Amino acid sequence: MRLRWDGWMVHVAVALAYAASYMLLRSMSVSHWNLPAGLRVACLLLVPYRYWPALIVGETMPVTYLGWSNQQDFGWVWASLMSIPPILFSAPAFAWCRRRMPLFHTDGRVNMAMVLSTILVGALVTALASTATLATMQMPHGQQAPAITARIVLGYFLGGFMGALTLAPAAMALRLWLPAVRTPAAWLAALRGRFFSDCALGVVPPLLLLMWLASVGNAETMQVCRIAMFLPVAWMTLRHGWPGAAAAGTLASVAVQLTETVVRDPSVIQAQTLIAFAISTLLLLGSRLAPRVAADPHDTSDALRGFELAQQGLYQEELRLRQTAEALERIGLSMRDSQKRLLDRLRPVLPDNLEHMYSRHAAITQHEMHRLADALYPRTWRERGVPATFRDGPLLRAASLVGATYECDLAGSELELLAPDVHMMLYRLASEVMVYVLAREPVRRIRLQIRGGQTQGRRWVVMRMTCARAVPAHRGKPALEWKQVVSLLGTNGQGMSSIRDRAQIYGGTVHQRDTHDQLCVSLLLHDALRAAPFTSPVISFQQVASA
Repeated sequence: MRLRWDGWMVHVAVALAYAASYMLLRSMSVSHWNLPAGLRVACLLLVPYRYWPALIVGETMPVTYLGWSNQQDFGWVWASLMSIPPILFSAPAFAWCRRRMPLFHTDGRVNMAMVLSTILVGALVTALASTATLATMQMPHGQQAPAITARIVLGYFLGGFMGALTLAPAAMALRLWLPAVRTPAAWLAALRGRFFSDCALGVVPPLLLLMWLASVGNAETMQVCRIAMFLPVAWMTLRHGWPGAAAAGTLASVAVQLTETVVRDPSVIQAQTLIAFAISTLLLLGSRLAPRVAADPHDTSDALRGFELAQQGLYQEELRLRQTAEALERIGLSMRDSQKRLLDRLRPVLPDNLEHMYSRHAAITQHEMHRLADALYPRTWRERGVPATFRDGPLLRAASLVGATYECDLAGSELELLAPDVHMMLYRLASEVMVYVLAREPVRRIRLQIRGGQTQGRRWVVMRMTCARAVPAHRGKPALEWKQVVSLLGTNGQGMSSIRDRAQIYGGTVHQRDTHDQLCVSLLLHDALRAAPFTSPVISFQQVASA
């Protein structure tokens, strides 16, 4: 009898906890960001079947209250349909999916395809239920009932899908992480670990910066900042797999929603659509990069496959950055033409000083758009290729900004034969190294040496950046303009650990050497794995020196 009573108390606690969570999340939701849908998906995926009746009761309580508290305004038919919890229709579909598609593979990896499939099913059920309820709504006298359009249905679907992406993957990552932190010492070690530090330093500050830029910029800048919020998600995916994508995706979804200034802002809905597509893709990629079980140390094919996927993911992100940069330039040209036409019409009635001020403001806006596009993807790269980018591109302008001389030497016939993503990774790492050096102290001269070659059938490239140190009085203090260099080069500025991690994706190593007069950073990268067989050897600095 005692056991039966305790079992009922657990069911009551589950129902009450679900009802309270539902009401809390609903108070923070909008039609295109339906957080209760995420709670529903997470619970149906993770909670055992024996507690599903408690979940249904827990959802029935708040929806019944919400329906009948507004019955006089919208009619008893609407209130009756509103009282039917959507989880009642989702539960059979989720039960079928859980029986046919396991949540975890036999090797311990999360079946992310199954998770995303159930998220789609949950969003579809939520959209149909919301649409059916809206169709029965009876408006007060004198008010017209809302028309059911494809835009409204798609908005409900996006709301359920985005809400589920915001909560469900993060809940799964939390569920897998909690058993490993049962003691206070384990909690403290986890909070000091790389995952939380990367979230705190590599995700939150960029999202806050993009939110601030969106709040102070115009409509075009705001939309670009919203779309750019997927970049920290991609970075966390490469470092931590799908748990990183889940955590960063939740933060990015919240950040996009916080930039909303009006109810049902179409630009926010468009940005959320792109973010949802990016998060879904990165979750699938991350599930392949971060297996939950240890691999056989004698079997390197899985590890190489993971590096190949990481390289492909980075290359795809570079292509997206290029598309974004080209879109920014088109927006800048469109803004310039619009401002020019506006000034031409207003010139007869504008004083000379105001005309000059408006023209100057238009020129500054155009310059900032081009600067941002160049930081995302260098214009010289698109127009003049690799050598011009290293010799005359943003690296030269960054060195001039801090008052240092700059020279670049390119050598080796194999350099041009490397895969395009290796070229781009080399440029990104050169930018990161320059920012790292300038964050330490000012420099007087920067010399970049790049050499490509081939050893034992595998192409490689070595980059060495040698910087002449400043006078002793200025050492240990960052260059005054180094933050401007970060903005000019579009880097993360996260130090040597980030440089080593990114070089490792291409089988690379990084060496750092400090002397009394110079700071020197050298790194070695191999060609992309898709351009060479998996059995290709790994070349060391010693082999490169003898080649």
